[in-house]
Amino acid sequence: MSSETFYAILGVNEKASKDEIKKAFRSLSLQYHPDRNGGTTVEKFQKINEAYETLSDDEKRQQYDMTQNNPFLRGGMNMGGMNMGGMNMPFGVHMSGMPFGAHMGMPFAHMNSMPFGNMRSGGEQEEIDELLSNLFGASMGQGANIRIFRTGPGGNNINFTQQPTKPAPINKNIEITMDQVLSGTTVPIDVERWIVEKGIKVFEKETLYITIPKGIDDNELILIENKGNSVNEQCKGDVKVFIKIINNTEFERSGVDLLIKRTISLKEALCGFQFELKYINGKSYTLNNNSGNIITPDYKKVIPNMGLTRDTHVGNLIIHFQVDFPKSLTEETMNKLKEIL
Repeated sequence: MSSETFYAILGVNEKASKDEIKKAFRSLSLQYHPDRNGGTTVEKFQKINEAYETLSDDEKRQQYDMTQNNPFLRGGMNMGGMNMGGMNMPFGVHMSGMPFGAHMGMPFAHMNSMPFGNMRSGGEQEEIDELLSNLFGASMGQGANIRIFRTGPGGNNINFTQQPTKPAPINKNIEITMDQVLSGTTVPIDVERWIVEKGIKVFEKETLYITIPKGIDDNELILIENKGNSVNEQCKGDVKVFIKIINNTEFERSGVDLLIKRTISLKEALCGFQFELKYINGKSYTLNNNSGNIITPDYKKVIPNMGLTRDTHVGNLIIHFQVDFPKSLTEETMNKLKEIL
């Protein structure tokens, strides 16, 4: 099999940035798409997609580079061409629709005596799943059913089918303002995903419009089902949207309640005040405290139904007052206060 590296397939060097890799992939995928070449470039197109899937993912790229730079690992498994070398497999694996051959490995002799009843036990099944995942990685997501054959009692082959695994979710982040939290909003996001069409993995983009409900919280998660990577119509991944709230207002949040701190002078605390409060949606409200209503330090004024809305729950606006006492008073002022108080 070919030992051509993923970098060579995309025509980039090993230090290429993600943008350079993406640009090369898009150019080559258009050039070698089977629909534009009468189906004669299927194998080339598959290699391009396989290379991009690995090099566009930081973790997969790091693992691939380690494999390429380690001659011991490269001798056993060349990821660029999937050369399995002399690797001994604990059972025969027959593949359908996979790009690296139809059969690999032979069963170990000591496994021939294992009874069929133990073949699907929990621990052993997990080992099989893990081995398949390590061997085939993301290729498991290309729609192929993997048939595993073992030799049972009497030398008869026994097989079962490993169904494709649901793809991992695509994670997206959205930033919204406090005004959008108050009123709710709809935000578009671009999702780049892969889908399998006629056994070929292709990449596409879709703009999803995400409905942000009123009162959503910071770091809350919205799950969009079946809009992620797709193995087939019955096996689609999800999109996870994480919400980040940018709060550039004076208000703090406590559940659905809104809190704001206001500092007033001792005179205002004793004799009354009037001030303007700018709400998170830009509207202004005038608040009055008549003379004779004394505001004590740490007093909290609750204004009902002026908080956030979440489903059927409506929060309050809570104004937390701080009184700014003078650091000193003249003797004349002190004498007057003594007379008044």
